Order: sequence, then structure tokens, then C-alpha cells
Amino acid sequence: MKTVKEVSEISGVSVRTLHYYDAIGLLRPTAVTSAGYRLYDDTALARLQSILFFR
Repeated sequence: MKTVKEVSEISGVSVRTLHYYDAIGLLRPTAVTSAGYRLYDDTALARLQSILFFR
């Protein structure tokens, strides 16, 4: 599981954009910790790759 910051660094997408994708339901995090941190797994990263391809 990767945090929003790690996904941002890997993909080159800003943290704000990832939060926006969550808000509109385009890319939901796999899990959310009790502290509110969004976590993404490999399936979510593959979906993000598809989103970026078609963007």
C-alpha cells in the first residue's frame, strides 16, 4: 500500500489532483486509515495509469 505522496512521486500527478480524483469518484483509495490517510494498492495504480493514458 502506498500513500498519496508516494503515488504522487511515482506517477508525477500532484497530491491535489489525487484528492480531486477521489472527490469526484474517479480514483478511490483502496483504504483510508483512522487518521484519514488515503492508501492505494497496485490495482489503483494500474487504474491511475489508465486515467493518465486517456487524459
